[in-house]
Amino acid sequence: MNSVLIGDIKIENPICLAPMAGFSALPFRVICEEMGAAYCPTELVSARSIRYNGIGKSYRYMRIDPEKEKIPVIQLFGSEPEDFEAAVQKILSDPRFEGLKMIDINMGCPVPKVVKTGSGCALMKDPVKASKIVEATVRALETAGAKMPVTCKTRTGFDDRDMGGPDFVRALAESGASMICIHGRTRPQMYAGYADYDAVAKMTEAIRPCGIPVFANGDIKDGKSALKAIERTGADGLMVGRAARGNPWVFAKIKAELEGLEYEEPAETERKQILLRELTERCIYCDEDAAVREFRSVMPFYIKGGQGAAGLKRALCSASTVAEVKEILGFD
Repeated sequence: MNSVLIGDIKIENPICLAPMAGFSALPFRVICEEMGAAYCPTELVSARSIRYNGIGKSYRYMRIDPEKEKIPVIQLFGSEPEDFEAAVQKILSDPRFEGLKMIDINMGCPVPKVVKTGSGCALMKDPVKASKIVEATVRALETAGAKMPVTCKTRTGFDDRDMGGPDFVRALAESGASMICIHGRTRPQMYAGYADYDAVAKMTEAIRPCGIPVFANGDIKDGKSALKAIERTGADGLMVGRAARGNPWVFAKIKAELEGLEYEEPAETERKQILLRELTERCIYCDEDAAVREFRSVMPFYIKGGQGAAGLKRALCSASTVAEVKEILGFD
């Protein structure tokens, strides 16, 4: 794929990890970049919580490491422009975020507890407020002298009757967004069915006069599906979500297959080694008990389809220490 510019940032091979709650921890993001992902945003973090509670409660979800990440990106969600402005100010004043390169705004999360607050995909019902959120975020960055782009991730519509996506994304672009990623599903679809690339294409075309890149998201899992998404949507880049869970190799696979090269899937031993690496590195940032408990929902994806996967899954989902996980995986 051709390189793209998001603001002044040049993105080589624009195939990125989509931010996913519970999965997009720092260790996983670093591994995905090593496997070929262009950049990997953090999971969504509440702008309102940062505004009123400070960084403390949210830090574990928005931790970045500019020494290991090529392009650190924090994703925020919320429903009020003032929350974003205040959150950005707090982020920029915290030395732990020195090296941050982009702010991404979540306007596509379909989870009810997010939508009912007017955040995530609910913003598609209020393009005026959504635009003000982008403007407030851009303004906060400019006021602080931080020259970094603001991007948005959204969907094709709030529901099946609301396919007003073209007007919505055009409003975001005109408000200062430097890139927009579109998941080809509506809110009620959640992650079911198939991505509607025709709807994404219409939204992509609507943004073209604004001169910013568009990324497509949804049903991308290999070179064939990546090529289909590119050709059908006209997108400049891709974001890979569910196919990357426990499978950071997907980025190497997509890149190789798009280049017409043969790709060899990782051996089971390698998959288990990377599983253990991610878990071990998660333990650096929080206590072992919490790290293992949270990782129980991730480990099954690493071993999916492997020999004895069902038995391994049951055992891993009851593990409480790294030592137990190592023993279950057959490592000394």
